[in-house]
Amino acid sequence: MLQPVSGVRAIIFDFVNTLVPLREPEFFRILQGVYDCVHPAIPHVPLEAFIQQYVRIRDEQYARNLPNLRENDFYERMATLWQHLTGHSPNPSTVYKMMGQYTLAFERVVAPAPYLKILLRSLSESYRLAVLSNYPYAPCVHRVLNRSGLARYFCCIAVSAEAGIVKPHPDLFRLTLYRLGLSPQDALYIGDDWCADVLGAARAGMRSIYTREWRTENDPCENHSEASPIAQVHSLRELPSILQNLS
Repeated sequence: MLQPVSGVRAIIFDFVNTLVPLREPEFFRILQGVYDCVHPAIPHVPLEAFIQQYVRIRDEQYARNLPNLRENDFYERMATLWQHLTGHSPNPSTVYKMMGQYTLAFERVVAPAPYLKILLRSLSESYRLAVLSNYPYAPCVHRVLNRSGLARYFCCIAVSAEAGIVKPHPDLFRLTLYRLGLSPQDALYIGDDWCADVLGAARAGMRSIYTREWRTENDPCENHSEASPIAQVHSLRELPSILQNLS
């Protein structure tokens, strides 16, 4: 059993590119799953055009919502995608079918590293564990954690889609802390995005650890002067030794 870090009772993890990799290859395979489902209705649309249209609609949502730290509406995204591809407004059953196919593909494609189960089991003996993720469709996060057997190690799984706001909004961190029954100084946050995770945790009064295990592109907010992590890791496998040094 690990010697707990002084004053830390819980460790809260980001999900995408912290607990699981979701890079461009995984993203394209997920969209391939949705495309295969709708292709009979749009045989004239090639996969590349489908992906480009999805990305354009997603980026437009980000541009509207991110300045106010609002989460994107995933139903709206899929409905808009269908309308742009077919020229017709979809009925709700079509949109939910597309969302379901996205979730199934996400569950099939996104997989935690093999070492993670042993690591989380060990950490859970000394700390309360939780997940706090930015993601516009919560079933994707829950299903991967359930399928992989990791959900059992988390006392709380919070997804931005369920709250309507995104990190770095401090209220999302506070909501997770409230569900854990803890104050900010009781918890440590671990994530791969400097702005959303390091800065967001700091604004909520929490300490953080920055990980670069799965993220390959440059982080434009890295080393933002407003906040600093207490440590940086290249793999979550480093956590036990980092925590040991901090205890």
